[in-house]
Amino acid sequence: MTIKWEGKRGVVWTENQAEGALPNGSRVEKVNSERADGHRDGALGTVVGSIAVPEPLGLTDRYVYFVAWDEDPAAGIPVGIRAGRVRAKEGDR
Repeated sequence: MTIKWEGKRGVVWTENQAEGALPNGSRVEKVNSERADGHRDGALGTVVGSIAVPEPLGLTDRYVYFVAWDEDPAAGIPVGIRAGRVRAKEGDR
């Protein structure tokens, strides 16, 4: 797996694509926002990478996506987010 790093902001991500995940370049929207999230439901972004979550971790989400959001905060900076917090944007699948 190739890991990318943007040192100024301390951001790490991958452009690898996990088998079975939404493809890189997919448009997604935020869902299931939590109070402290930087992006609210409906925020749009683009998948730039993904990893499969190993079963032993016991998480309910099968993938973690790295999404470059369209708007602030963190516009264009890939952010890791669990699969259950994004969905493919309607009409973009």
